[in-house]
Amino acid sequence: MKKSLTLVLIVLLAISLLAVGCSQQTPPAEPAQPADAPEVRENFEIKLGSGPAGAITDALYGAVFEDFKKIPYLTGGPTTGAPAANVAGVAQGKYNIAHSLSDITGAALDGTGFFKETGAISGVKNLVTWWPMVSTLVVWADSPYQKLEDLKGKKVTPGPRMGSNDLELQRILEAMGMSYDDFDVQFLGFDDAQQQMLDGQIEALLYAHTSYPHGALLSVIAQKQVRFLPIPEEAVDAVVAKYKGVEKAVLPAGIYTLKDGSKNEEMIGVGGSIHWLVKDDFPEDVAYDMVKSITENFERYQANFNNLKWMKVEDLAKEVPGVELHPGSKKYFQERGFIK
Repeated sequence: MKKSLTLVLIVLLAISLLAVGCSQQTPPAEPAQPADAPEVRENFEIKLGSGPAGAITDALYGAVFEDFKKIPYLTGGPTTGAPAANVAGVAQGKYNIAHSLSDITGAALDGTGFFKETGAISGVKNLVTWWPMVSTLVVWADSPYQKLEDLKGKKVTPGPRMGSNDLELQRILEAMGMSYDDFDVQFLGFDDAQQQMLDGQIEALLYAHTSYPHGALLSVIAQKQVRFLPIPEEAVDAVVAKYKGVEKAVLPAGIYTLKDGSKNEEMIGVGGSIHWLVKDDFPEDVAYDMVKSITENFERYQANFNNLKWMKVEDLAKEVPGVELHPGSKKYFQERGFIK
């Protein structure tokens, strides 16, 4: 009887030790994730083809990207560039976002202007619309030039080659029965242009599609009295009717304070917008988070950058003619009530 009891106890002890050993070898279960836990997104690198070096976009986009750093999965940043090359870069996969001007984008979609040789692009969307553009043509007030035709044969500049000012000036001249052949055209960076204007080496700054107030114009206007040249309304209408990405607009009164203390008057011109362009397959959640960041910080940008002071926050959702809004941007702007 005693031997049987001892044997039973030995067997029970063995079973107990085996159970303990098995429990020690089994890894602990992973804690269950709460049903509403946020999804962890893989890092996304932004490759923005930005504006030219020294332009206001350098500082603005720098500020925007500082705020993007607060979005944990976003990396990357802007590089200097030019609108036409940026749009081509997005189409080719070099960039995933392009700083562009609406008229340049329109030309790219149509395969006209700077895109005649490369052909039309497709499959792009508008991510966000920045500030407005309009024609601003300037000569010295004491010059004999009262209209564009008076400058035939004279040295003038539309700014850099293949910029929006270059494109729109050619279109306006065409609508007026003229071309660059009628002028001595100098393609100059904005800093060089203002200096050559002040030195008397050129007769006019013909910025046919530019932001306002424009830094180079502010510098010139502060030093000597200027006059703004009109563009015939029928020429503006002809350009707007023929090309995508442009609209009839006005340079608002009071943008510039002239040397004598007076302010500029309203003037009709070819208008449009600076905007960011992306491919159709740009991730919707990334687009949503980026425009959300821009919108929530817009008042701070507006306080520091004059070009934004003529905008309302809802203008970030402004339509670029011929370019659909990206679904991620559209979702956020609809939630804010900026668009339907």
